[in-house]
Amino acid sequence: MSNRDADVILACLKLARAMRRIPPERREYPFPPAVGRLLDCAAKNPGVSSRELCEFLDVRPSSLSEILSRAEADGFITRTVDEDDRRVQRINLSDRGRKAVSDMEAARNREAGKMTSCLTDEEKEQFCALCDKLSTHMERMALDLPEDFPRPPRPPRPGDFPRPDHPDRDDPDAPLRRPLPRGGRIKC
Repeated sequence: MSNRDADVILACLKLARAMRRIPPERREYPFPPAVGRLLDCAAKNPGVSSRELCEFLDVRPSSLSEILSRAEADGFITRTVDEDDRRVQRINLSDRGRKAVSDMEAARNREAGKMTSCLTDEEKEQFCALCDKLSTHMERMALDLPEDFPRPPRPPRPGDFPRPDHPDRDDPDAPLRRPLPRGGRIKC
């Protein structure tokens, strides 16, 4: 490995470390990231079931139960029993939860703007392209795939996973996509 190769890896590690070091008290929204992820998912998927949330957020049911209890106690969500299947809980945002999601999104945009203000628009595009190229290469290395192997589909986003009322649910050939593990491919 040449010095230049090591420099690239060290630069990636340094950037990841710097991003993790932003203290929670500097964030503009008053709840932990786990609750923020839950609220994002519930905002994009009204009436989502707790089972679907477990799958998408990649958490154990016991952990999700704690997050849901906290969000409900803070007035961000409501839980209702599904009328068709009483074993299923449906999660919806309250008015306070919708306002929190809106405020959180605005705060994230402001924070992202501050963090990337040293880059021009062209540099941001180049950076995203380089990160995507490097992460795709690393995924292929981790899976031991040849370079000409077709690229996997992009990781799902909060609105992507199949809903019980989604038309593709009846299509047996429709893939049920699970989210990639944390640290999956970067997509800008």
